[in-house]
Amino acid sequence: MRFVTLLLATLLMTGNAVAQVFWLTIEGPQRVFTVQLPDKPEYKTSPLKSPAGTAFTLHSYLLTRGPIDNVVQTETYPVDIDVVRPQAVLQAALDATAPYLATGKWDKIAWTQVQGAPAAEALGTFKDGRVFRNLVVLKGRQFYSLGFRGPLGMNKLADTDRFFASLKVTP
Repeated sequence: MRFVTLLLATLLMTGNAVAQVFWLTIEGPQRVFTVQLPDKPEYKTSPLKSPAGTAFTLHSYLLTRGPIDNVVQTETYPVDIDVVRPQAVLQAALDATAPYLATGKWDKIAWTQVQGAPAAEALGTFKDGRVFRNLVVLKGRQFYSLGFRGPLGMNKLADTDRFFASLKVTP
């Protein structure tokens, strides 16, 4: 019986170690970022236009595992989009998501920096009851967004923290 208990404990510890080893590092277009995810995400691009009509591209990476979604997005703003006030740009990005939240606004927004770039981390709940944790960063003209959507409480798990902490933006 003791052998079986030790074997199970060893397998469980090995399983945890293996889960940590196999996280993938995803690299954005033109190497504008790297981020770690526990599996390969679906990648797609969407054409966008600035208010002045200049075309640019939104790059999106989506990983769905059961009730959990991890999203990474980036776009390079064209010169006709004003980025002189980064906090206003980041607030506008958060405001664009707010109508999808249950209360129509974020429960919490914390202003911070990511590798010296202006950033904000926001927390809210979608109308379907799932929590949404969003990190938005603006470095020059490069915009980054990391999102986690899942059951309440899962936004505080080590894997979620690892995902957010893994973001590396290019200099």
